[in-house]
Amino acid sequence: MRPAVLPLALCALAVIAGRLGASFELSVEPAVLVVEHGGSIQLKLKTTCQDPKASGNVETSILKQLVQAEPRETVVKLLNVTTWHSSILCYYTCNQERKVVTTQLISYRTLGPAVLDPVPQLEVGKDHELVCRVADVAPIRNLTLILRRGDEILSTESFEQRDEDEPAVARVTYRLTAQHRHNGQNVTCQALLDLGPYGPQLNTTSDPQMLTVYEFPEDPKLEPQIYLETGEMVNVSCTVERVFPVARFELAFANRTLQQFLSEDKQQATAEVSSSQPGDFGLVCTVRVGPKERRKEATVHIYRFPSPQLNISTTSPAAGTAVAGHCTLPHGHAAELRLQIRAGHRVLVGWGPSPLRFNLTTRKEDDGMELSCDAKLPVGGKAPKRSSPIRLTVTARPWLDDGSCPPSQNWTEGQDETLRCSARGNPPPLLECTKDGEPFPAGVPRPVTRAHAGTYHCQATNQLGTAVQSITVRVHYHDPDMVLLALVPALVAAVLLASGVGYGIYYRTKKIREYRLQERQKQLQMEPMEPLKPPKPPVCSETAALNGSAREAQP
Repeated sequence: MRPAVLPLALCALAVIAGRLGASFELSVEPAVLVVEHGGSIQLKLKTTCQDPKASGNVETSILKQLVQAEPRETVVKLLNVTTWHSSILCYYTCNQERKVVTTQLISYRTLGPAVLDPVPQLEVGKDHELVCRVADVAPIRNLTLILRRGDEILSTESFEQRDEDEPAVARVTYRLTAQHRHNGQNVTCQALLDLGPYGPQLNTTSDPQMLTVYEFPEDPKLEPQIYLETGEMVNVSCTVERVFPVARFELAFANRTLQQFLSEDKQQATAEVSSSQPGDFGLVCTVRVGPKERRKEATVHIYRFPSPQLNISTTSPAAGTAVAGHCTLPHGHAAELRLQIRAGHRVLVGWGPSPLRFNLTTRKEDDGMELSCDAKLPVGGKAPKRSSPIRLTVTARPWLDDGSCPPSQNWTEGQDETLRCSARGNPPPLLECTKDGEPFPAGVPRPVTRAHAGTYHCQATNQLGTAVQSITVRVHYHDPDMVLLALVPALVAAVLLASGVGYGIYYRTKKIREYRLQERQKQLQMEPMEPLKPPKPPVCSETAALNGSAREAQP
């Protein structure tokens, strides 16, 4: 009989014996054989058989050694087990009866190290797959892999569905989205091979890997065009925003690293830049955050910016004549510089390159006006430079106009008045005023009489000529009215006469009334007495009569 068929035959015999009602029990210790691959293991067969001739053994292709053989107990050692999984047939013969028990043999391999794939520096918001591997795991169905970040379990993977008996590679993954809070945390991978209850529990953990998280979303900010005068020093700044962790700066000017100063928030680096030679030089800001490096480049334009020089044909022109001139910059100035010429507060010639020329026809009003020249750089925001101003002295013949010397003036008799007249010109003219050939200084207050009315002649003179102006002065006064003086006494006399006549009439009327009243009283006394009658209320006429203002009573 071939070895492959022998286990099946024995199983059949055991089934038949069981059906015949075997009279003894058979057990195997341990119930499941768990042995390290290439190692040895003992198993013990126990029976309740009382037959002193009873015997037991195992049927297997594995090399075996009979350690103990007794009627009720047999010990067999399996040597150099290289089978990953096998069924061992254990049997006992008692009183010519045979009982067979099958037990499982599981071969395992000691766990190798759990290995985490290298974790690079992670950018905030980006995903990264954490991977842990354990090689040559057997039996893999008993394995569990656990990924942790700090004390937090990220992923747990078991392999119960795997049916391989031979060693296999176990692998667990987890997709991690990097956050600021992950920075500095450790990631570990733990492998557990649980062979209980009949075998050991094996445990291994990978070396921890620290997470390094960074954020660098935008390029540094640096002024792209910087304009600097030779010998001048300026601070240049390179700035980053929303970086994590702290950025590392490097500023270089003309291939020379600059000493830099960091702001309190560590997001800006500042350095001083200067040069004594004109030209265009490179400025480079390099910033590193985590593994990422960003660069920003700028151009520093070093230029000569001398003060402009203004030249004019004359500083003392006569009014109405032209003044010519030009504004220039010294040799070696920056080509971008522009010039502008100003006359007082107004622009005489707009911005243009050097040399900048002008012509100005002077007026009398331009005396004392200053001419100047401004130089500026159209870019870079530099303040303009101005030449030394040149003051014009405009010479002019004297002139007398209606504003400074009004030709008609009104005075009032009895008040202090002034002859108003002033002359203009350059040099300042001498002003002389006369009336009827006699000097009469202008601007001097004096009491006015009617004799001051008339025409005055004023003359202004300087080295360039003479100007004259005639002034008519009118004096206002008031004479008494003779008719009014004659009428006032006549009016007074008429009033007095009218008053006398009126009083005479009033006096005569009063006397007549008094006489009539007396006569009436006498007449009443001569009449016979009549019985007393109730008095009648006085009438208005009688009352008025007593007062002397009513008409005469009727008898």
